[in-house]
Amino acid sequence: MLNRLFVREDEEKQDSEPTPSFWSRQYWTTRRIIFALCFIIPAIIIIVVALVLPRYATNLFPKDNAVPEFNNSSDINLMKRTPPRINFATKPHFWKRGTTTTAQPTYGLPPPEHRYGFGTAEERPAPSTASVASVTSADCADLFSTPIATTAPGSQFSVQQHPLQPVGFSEADLQKPIETNKWWGTLPVPGAEQGNVFAFPYTLWWSNSTPCGMNIMHTDASQRVYGPGTPVQYYYSPVGIISWNMGATEFDSNMQMSLNSATQFSINVELTPSSGSGSLNLPLVNGMAFITGLYSGLTPFLSTSGKAILSFQTYASSSSNKYKLSLNDGTTWLVYTFSSSGSFSLSQSGNNLVGSGKFYGYIQIAKIPTGDTTSEALYDTYSGIYVTGMTLFGSTSGTTGTYGYQLSTGGRSASSALHFALPHHQASFSSATQSSATSLYLQSTTMGLMRAYTSLQWTMTETLPNDITFLPGGSSVTSYSSTALQAMLAAAEADVAQDVASQTNVNSQYYAGKAMAKYAEICLVAHDILPSSGLSATCVPKLVAAMNVFATNTQQVPLCYEDTWRGLVSTAGLLDSGADFGNGYYNDHHYHYGYFVHAAAILGHLDPSWLTPSNIDYVNSLVRDVANPSSSDPYFPVFRSFDWFVGHSWSKGLFFSGDGKDEESSSEDYNFAYGMKLWGLVTNNVAMQARGNLMLAVLKR
Repeated sequence: MLNRLFVREDEEKQDSEPTPSFWSRQYWTTRRIIFALCFIIPAIIIIVVALVLPRYATNLFPKDNAVPEFNNSSDINLMKRTPPRINFATKPHFWKRGTTTTAQPTYGLPPPEHRYGFGTAEERPAPSTASVASVTSADCADLFSTPIATTAPGSQFSVQQHPLQPVGFSEADLQKPIETNKWWGTLPVPGAEQGNVFAFPYTLWWSNSTPCGMNIMHTDASQRVYGPGTPVQYYYSPVGIISWNMGATEFDSNMQMSLNSATQFSINVELTPSSGSGSLNLPLVNGMAFITGLYSGLTPFLSTSGKAILSFQTYASSSSNKYKLSLNDGTTWLVYTFSSSGSFSLSQSGNNLVGSGKFYGYIQIAKIPTGDTTSEALYDTYSGIYVTGMTLFGSTSGTTGTYGYQLSTGGRSASSALHFALPHHQASFSSATQSSATSLYLQSTTMGLMRAYTSLQWTMTETLPNDITFLPGGSSVTSYSSTALQAMLAAAEADVAQDVASQTNVNSQYYAGKAMAKYAEICLVAHDILPSSGLSATCVPKLVAAMNVFATNTQQVPLCYEDTWRGLVSTAGLLDSGADFGNGYYNDHHYHYGYFVHAAAILGHLDPSWLTPSNIDYVNSLVRDVANPSSSDPYFPVFRSFDWFVGHSWSKGLFFSGDGKDEESSSEDYNFAYGMKLWGLVTNNVAMQARGNLMLAVLKR
């Protein structure tokens, strides 16, 4: 009763009086306000949703191909020129079927409750040995050295020049195939050169406006912004946070960027001043533990942006200097300098570090994980060593696939180096590689917590899906009940009658491929599961005729070989970058061509006479465009789509995206690897079959 200690007499009297009704005259004004709000608040919400939100929705949630209207800093315009946009008007849309009382056609099928194999199981007739490829392991001692071919694509493909010319590369580099879908892929795209590159665990981008040089960012999981739902519908890692910029006092808005030594795992970025001599060369590699800058005749200038240096500690050794800096965002960074000519030091100037003069040597920057107390000593041990590249190796034997990377290094001589591995690497490392694990962890933006290892050779093993071939069940061929077989026969009779020629000869490589692969599967069911010689006799010739249109490149929209970036693209895409989902600009090639490779493998399985040298060359050209295994092939880049470091493919080609490349359809990524494996099987290309098998195993992770 403490709230009743001080009550006036008139208040006590009021307490004893009856409480007026809400509908009494006393509350007339209150009612008017409440009723007005009932109309005003919904009206405001409708206005915001209808007028305000659409205006900003594109900025906050850009489409895959849209140029985000945000910059990496307030002074950096990521896009000087807007690259061609993709037209998604023809993208397939899916909707939920509404209920209907209209009787559905049964096509001669039994009732639904008996349609899917329910009832007494019955062994289907065993397929003949000639009709079903045997399930065997594809043993290959070297998966990546031997090219599929080194000859030019067939004469049915015209040779054209791409309208989008790469920037940054020398004339010598332009004589070789250029990767289009890799993590560093924005760097050579005109207008997108200053976009983010995601090396994992660090994100980098260069700028020629304050600050000038290479920007360095790393974000922790605690900095993510999560959307609604359980599990959450999406999350964002921040962009544009410049923890450090590695530059030089000689840099200005007219500085130049050039590229060299590009591979699927690495690229060298060289920054030079607009006048005078000198250069800053940065070897960027997937998983690098240090951001390393090699200076030649420039004055180093390291700066933060929007942050303050709270502490600056200096340590010196006989061969290098070390600086430990704490910033006001709670992060701690290490900077190492290694001079190859004379003494050199960095001094603090406000929130910047300035070199004592023109520098010949290299500087390394690394982040100490938040709350970590042991990694500084580890960084000290491996400072002075930097990874310059990785060489992929692989083999298969029985049910085991082995692959990995041999790391090359620069700096001081050493038999080990610090390098970060993704979770799927850690789960598949051999015992020898696993023994080099450290206690150093850094978060990646989307791939999980990375752990540093010190071995120069990473070896990973996977169990191969040898029993996955043309039919469900693999080596244990699935049995179907008589009811199921009758249902499939009735459906096949209707499906075989489809006009596959008109379904496939359309203005889209993507939709044509889907229709071709669908019809090939119908033929496979008719031939191997039912089996029905009558249906096969009708189906296979129709499939042959449809495939021959594409093998001779006489379809409605033919492909061409473009010799700028080097690859097979839709001719429509060279006139309209958005045609066929950006195929002409190297979007989605593993999706589009994967359907044709899969269909060709089935056709070769059903009708081996189709496997003529010209047809094999056609399909091999599609495979080479997507998954050429060797740099010895001068006509296609190495593994355009599949990324052997992240363990899946990238869909996006020569289009800018502020949040990097994407993989919008993992099932179609799997379909390409599956189709490539089957194509290797029917053409007796053991290495191709083994590569597809290993890719399937890696994708499973």
